[in-house]
Amino acid sequence: MKPQPCDITHHGKERFFHCRTRRKIYAYVGIVVLAMIIMIGFFAAKARGDQFQNPAEGRFQAEELVGSQWLNTPGGQPIRLADRRGKVTIVHFWTFGCINCKRNLPIYNRWSKSYAGKQVEVIGVHTPETSTEASIANVRAALPKLGITYPVLIDGEGVNWRVWHQSIWPTIYLIDKHGNVRYRWEGELEYNDQDGTRKMTDLIIALLNEK
Repeated sequence: MKPQPCDITHHGKERFFHCRTRRKIYAYVGIVVLAMIIMIGFFAAKARGDQFQNPAEGRFQAEELVGSQWLNTPGGQPIRLADRRGKVTIVHFWTFGCINCKRNLPIYNRWSKSYAGKQVEVIGVHTPETSTEASIANVRAALPKLGITYPVLIDGEGVNWRVWHQSIWPTIYLIDKHGNVRYRWEGELEYNDQDGTRKMTDLIIALLNEK
């Protein structure tokens, strides 16, 4: 007589699931593994910038940056977005151990130098992903190695990350002279020949030309 699909047979002290039950278990495990692979692929694609919405366009008031630990500002003084009315601000979320972030850093550095004295400020918000990245000493040591001279806000507890509804590293925001977020780019600027550097540079210039 054939065993029922969910019966358990006994061989001595050992118990075994019948084949049909094992097949169900394998099927469930396979579904879970497949779902995990899809999710990993999705977030990896976003981190690279493999998304059609780049750059995303909008117009909403930028949330004020929160935190008292700033690097590369005079005396460690904080920068308030509210004080930057009439100027263009580039805010990017990053962490120094993120390879996708590192590929964008030379572009931010170039913007910072190119627009120095032209009412444009680059601000990095460092939200750590690992305990190593959470160390302020490690962040401070990483900045000169990465050539970063523009202001960096330490977002160790992820407060700004949550307020700005962040989901991936890196993400870039362009804020206009009225304090509105106008454009967002998620992921690497040059992944898959997206030409993000030119597109975002053109948008920075357009925001500068607005009244």
